[in-house]
Amino acid sequence: MPNLRVRILVALAATAVLAAAVPAHAIQLAAGNGAGLAGQTVDIALTATNTTGLNIRSFQFDLTYNSDRVTATDVRDSATLVNAAAWGAATFNVTTVGSTGRIRVSHAGTTALSGAGVLLRIRFVINPAQLTATSSGLTLSNLVFNEGTPNDTTSNGTLTINATPIVTVSPNTGEVVRTGTLQFSLSGTVTNPVTWSTTNPAIATISAAGLLLGVAPGEVKVIAVDAAARRDTSDGVVLVRGMGLTVGSGTVFVNNTISVPLTVTSLAGLGIRSGQVKLTFNPALLTPTGITRPNGSLLNGVASVFYGSSLGTCTVDFATPTDLTGSGVLCNVQFAAGASPGSSGISATAIFNETLPAKTTSGSVTVQLPSIAVTPENATVLVGATQSFSVTGSPVPPVTWSLTNPTVGNINSSGLFTALQGGTTQVQVQDNVGATDLNTLVDVYDFRVTVDTINVVPGGFVILPIYADRKVGALGIRSLQYELGWTGPYVTSVSSTSFGLISAWSPNLIARSLSSNSWRLVAASAQPLANTDSILHRVRFDISASAPAGTNIPITLTTFLCNEGAPRALKSNGLIQVRTSVDVPGDGVPAALALAPPRPNPSAGPMRMRFAIPAAGSEGARVRLSLIGIDGRRVRTLVNAAFPPGVHEAAWDGRDDAGHKVAGGVYLARLEWQGRSETRKVAVLR
Repeated sequence: MPNLRVRILVALAATAVLAAAVPAHAIQLAAGNGAGLAGQTVDIALTATNTTGLNIRSFQFDLTYNSDRVTATDVRDSATLVNAAAWGAATFNVTTVGSTGRIRVSHAGTTALSGAGVLLRIRFVINPAQLTATSSGLTLSNLVFNEGTPNDTTSNGTLTINATPIVTVSPNTGEVVRTGTLQFSLSGTVTNPVTWSTTNPAIATISAAGLLLGVAPGEVKVIAVDAAARRDTSDGVVLVRGMGLTVGSGTVFVNNTISVPLTVTSLAGLGIRSGQVKLTFNPALLTPTGITRPNGSLLNGVASVFYGSSLGTCTVDFATPTDLTGSGVLCNVQFAAGASPGSSGISATAIFNETLPAKTTSGSVTVQLPSIAVTPENATVLVGATQSFSVTGSPVPPVTWSLTNPTVGNINSSGLFTALQGGTTQVQVQDNVGATDLNTLVDVYDFRVTVDTINVVPGGFVILPIYADRKVGALGIRSLQYELGWTGPYVTSVSSTSFGLISAWSPNLIARSLSSNSWRLVAASAQPLANTDSILHRVRFDISASAPAGTNIPITLTTFLCNEGAPRALKSNGLIQVRTSVDVPGDGVPAALALAPPRPNPSAGPMRMRFAIPAAGSEGARVRLSLIGIDGRRVRTLVNAAFPPGVHEAAWDGRDDAGHKVAGGVYLARLEWQGRSETRKVAVLR
């Protein structure tokens, strides 16, 4: 360095002499920009504005940067202003403090610089580990020309580090059985085609498509090289096992047993004469009880087979004087399931000939309760009636029946439900090992309310009854609202009548409204509906004369609400039938003897029977209305008296002439008058 120091001192002296004689102006030094990839070398140019006439024979500066990302390694002067002035090599020093690197450069020469352009270049090496995109600022400081003259300004630069195109082999590790395959792939910035290889083709080979094939027991790594010479090697090894062992899976009911097979791949050519398999499982769910070696299993007929167990584990050991060959079931392990449901994995380790570990695949056993179901899923029951429920599936007897809401009824040990009070509930069954099921819904209604079905001639009117299937006095109904709806243009008018239990309430507390295809009544009273009858109300419907004979007008009970919800009423809709002649008219004198269908029908309680006596007949002729059994026996005489012409009604309480309840079944209601008769079927529910 002595010659360089001499040159610097000479240059400084010359500069001092000439400084007063040369007009000074500012010079700017700018750090340039550059870019590169991890591990690459990048030269950053430091560019000066016009130096001509400034007698610059020396300078020094600092350039700082991020040392975690880049490192300054050299100062280059090829094709620069200092090279043109023949200054020789620059002096520089590189230091690092934390993550800040600094290169300090000093340079001088006997010839003054001239012109503008690249003063010199700083060489950087990008950190080889910096694979992601980032950058480092390049900051100029402490710049001095000729010990202070001319004046100077600086601007900074940036070295951009681009993301390094990389390729990655996946999976990073693996395990295959001899003759088994494992697919590999190459991701990242891949330029096809890719060349695949393994570190030991005698252990495993790999195809041009990345499909590895196990050849012999051992381990290898997988290597991939793309067309751009980017390469990667799997981080871990691929284990090639001589054989595979799979633990079977299955499902078993609680307190039952299950046989789990241990299956192996081909053992041919491996000289297998001994082995040990160890299973691990959840002891709260499974208890091993032994092994079986059925015909066809590999250990069938092997004399030295040993079984052992401890809490949560069991082992199978074997030894044989001849090689085991072939594949399939090695043996079966028997397990007893506990009393609680759940699922247990069964993992395995296996080693053969004390040197050849097997590739193992775990199994599992699910311990479950028997599958049972309540049937029917949904039921609608009236108070006083019963509904039989049963259980299907695989229940373990005895079973226990219960209700989620026992206030609405009770259910006996045979699944017979008896409705006691309106409401909803669900039926639950549980078997002896804890399997349970709930049905969807049981709807219990306190009574049934029915809109009658009745005939009318075109242009006529009907008085349509709304009646209960039982007397409702005990239900405490103090408010009631209902709505009737219909479709079609043939109902011309609807009006209330003074018939029925509701009519006994004060007219001031009964509101009625008629809108398009809808009739609504709202009523209330301090006194409940009486217990004297089951006819709740009658409504008059006027029918257009243009209604064609044969037209049916469904009358829908869209709303029926008692006391804002209790008691609950099961609704049944009715029908107005437009006919050329009427069997039982809604009002007036009928033209013929007629017996209307009983309502309700079928019924578990009282039912009403309307009949019509025509005007043409002998004065004082008697009318007889009877219930006849299927065998022809007369069960009950409801009416046996003279009646005037018109429409009349009788009630049957489901009892015979002796006052006993009749058995459930089909009966005939027979109306007899002056040698003529009408008959209707009646169904009694019990």
